[in-house]
Amino acid sequence: MKINQGRVVFERADLHFLESFGPVKAIETILLHQNDVPFAYDTWQLAALLGTNNRSLWKILRDVDSRYRDYSILKKNGKTRRISAPDPALKSLQRAINRKILMPLPISKYARAYFQGAKISENAAPHVGKKVLLKLDLTDFFGSIRFDRVLSEVFHRKRYPKQIGTILTSLCCRGDVLPQGAPTSPAISNLVLRHFDDVFGAWCERRGFSYTRYCDDLTVSGNASLYPAYQKAKRMLEEAGFRINRSKTRFLTNANRQTVTGLTVNEKLAVPSDYKRKLRQEVYYVLKFGFENVLQDRFPKDVINAGGDPYLYVPQLHAVRLPLEIERYRSVLLGKIDFVLSIEPENRFFREAKNRLVFRNCEDETE
Repeated sequence: MKINQGRVVFERADLHFLESFGPVKAIETILLHQNDVPFAYDTWQLAALLGTNNRSLWKILRDVDSRYRDYSILKKNGKTRRISAPDPALKSLQRAINRKILMPLPISKYARAYFQGAKISENAAPHVGKKVLLKLDLTDFFGSIRFDRVLSEVFHRKRYPKQIGTILTSLCCRGDVLPQGAPTSPAISNLVLRHFDDVFGAWCERRGFSYTRYCDDLTVSGNASLYPAYQKAKRMLEEAGFRINRSKTRFLTNANRQTVTGLTVNEKLAVPSDYKRKLRQEVYYVLKFGFENVLQDRFPKDVINAGGDPYLYVPQLHAVRLPLEIERYRSVLLGKIDFVLSIEPENRFFREAKNRLVFRNCEDETE
């Protein structure tokens, strides 16, 4: 079904909808229910919207919770994070939901992650030069967002009939919660937290504070005591079903190094000096000895993993795989340099290092 300048064009997937309502009533229903999401009144229309057919949609729905593969990844603090990855068929539907329904929906101006064009620098910039910084972290972020909340706040009756809203919620949840690993979970979290972000952000602005949220990391800054902001956020979040991780709660004055999403904000936006120091060392080794020698385990592993970036270290590389690993490593290293230059575009060392690494790669290819 397509709507063009008030004209409704029906397609094959709309036949059951037309049979149920008749042409006139069907058109009236569509025009009356135009809102911020694509129209879908029954499962045939929903399946077409998601790029599948009715039979395949119901097949996935019958065992949706078993269509995940669980595994764990190691976090920087040594603990593990559980990931629930959907199988290809379910992931395809989730990506369609994300692209066609979720991403176009408006989110709070205080949310700085999980949308096209999101930058950590824009999350950190409002907090530059503030006397006091409050950093909060939410425990089990996605796992705290329940099925009923996704249904009532994202796929609610103003957007979709109850059956369609329930199906969409089932496709995005595993059991009773959002799974970490589903393509839809990040966008849904922004939508669920929109009310909190808007209310708490406006409360902060009235008091001269700055507030931003990057995923489950909340930051408040100002030039006066931020304890009232902590109390306000804690109360509102607990009422919404979230818990603050007390072990990660930080009050930082400008006498200490203040960082927001990995960037220093004391006087200006900058990349932490220890990150740049390790990256300079890594660049030095590559320029002096070459990508191949660095990858062949002739230097410490922490050199390869400077700055804590996720890179799969391969100690003994087979000759056939070596060119691929060199290209991969080169991309990672250049990505680190581009990150520094995105924050510090006038950094002479890394501007020159980038040019030399690109040139070095061309030399390696001609040898």
